[in-house]
Amino acid sequence: MKKIILIAAAAFASMASFANVDPVTGKVLEAFRASFADAKNVQWKSLDESGLFQATFNYQNSELSAFYSEDGEMVAVARYINKANLPIMVSKEINERYPDHAIQTVIERIANGSTTYHVTLNSPKSSLVVAVSPSGDFSVSKKIKHKL
Repeated sequence: MKKIILIAAAAFASMASFANVDPVTGKVLEAFRASFADAKNVQWKSLDESGLFQATFNYQNSELSAFYSEDGEMVAVARYINKANLPIMVSKEINERYPDHAIQTVIERIANGSTTYHVTLNSPKSSLVVAVSPSGDFSVSKKIKHKL
C-alpha cells in the first residue's frame, strides 16, 4: 500500500510539473520583454515545424503577433489593420489590378526591416490573398475560384 501511495504521489508531482511547462526559452522571454514591456494578455505558441515561437498579445490598443527564433531573435511582427490605413500605393495597386474584388482583411507584417501587407480580396468569382509592399510590388500567394 505504501508503494502505491509513493507511486501515485510521484506521478501526480511529475504531471503537475509538466502541466505548466512554458514553450518559450529564457532568451525568447528576455527579448520579448525588452521589446514589449507593456504587453498585456500574452499567449505563447510553439510553431514546431518552423522552430519559431509566436506571442500573441495586446500592445498599445492593438493585437499583435511577434515571432521569435530559439535564440531570442525577433524575426517578424504582424497585426491586423483597417483597410483605410493601407498606404496609398498599396490601395492603388490593388484597385487597378482587381477592381471587382473587395478588401476583406489586411495584415501588416514587418520582417527584416521591410513591411508587407497581406490582403484578402473577395469577389463573386474568386478569393485571393496578395502580398503588397508599400511601394506597390505585388504577388499573389493564394487564389481560390468560387463554384458558381
